[in-house]
Amino acid sequence: MVDAPDPQPPRDPRITRRMLLGISGLLTAGAMAGVGIRVASWYDRDPSEGFDCLETSEAHILDALAEAWFPPGGVPALSGAEAGVSRYLDELFSMMDEPTPSLLRTLLHAIDDWSRLRHGGAYASLPLELRIELLKGWTGSDNHLLRGALGGLGTFIATAYTGHPDVKAACGWQFPCGYER
Repeated sequence: MVDAPDPQPPRDPRITRRMLLGISGLLTAGAMAGVGIRVASWYDRDPSEGFDCLETSEAHILDALAEAWFPPGGVPALSGAEAGVSRYLDELFSMMDEPTPSLLRTLLHAIDDWSRLRHGGAYASLPLELRIELLKGWTGSDNHLLRGALGGLGTFIATAYTGHPDVKAACGWQFPCGYER
């Protein structure tokens, strides 16, 4: 004689707290894995042709940041992008020991992706006024890590900009500092 299996009780169609916790845990783990993979894709990339350290996209982001820090007009009427900041920083980053250049390049990609998520476009493609506003927000953020990262990058950008011969002449500096273009 074969025993018949016990009939299964009908399933409750409601979503339980346990199901919600399981689903949210899976989504969180998936999101963290995705972020980790994205960050790993930014790190330690080969430079573009014509650069020692940077990719072309990273140079565009640096020039866009430099233009937001030093917009056109004023004295001198030279924007940060026009000053060739990305070329100077490419040379500077290529002389640094790892992991510093890779971390700085990763920061540039993070800035770019954050702009894509929040404003629908790459940082370099946003209007200058919005880039200036974003930069002010980031450098005045309550998050000390963000403020410190952007402050450090800003120091490099300011060094490159003030080393340009037109800026040095406008400031009346007589000592040779920076690089000659």
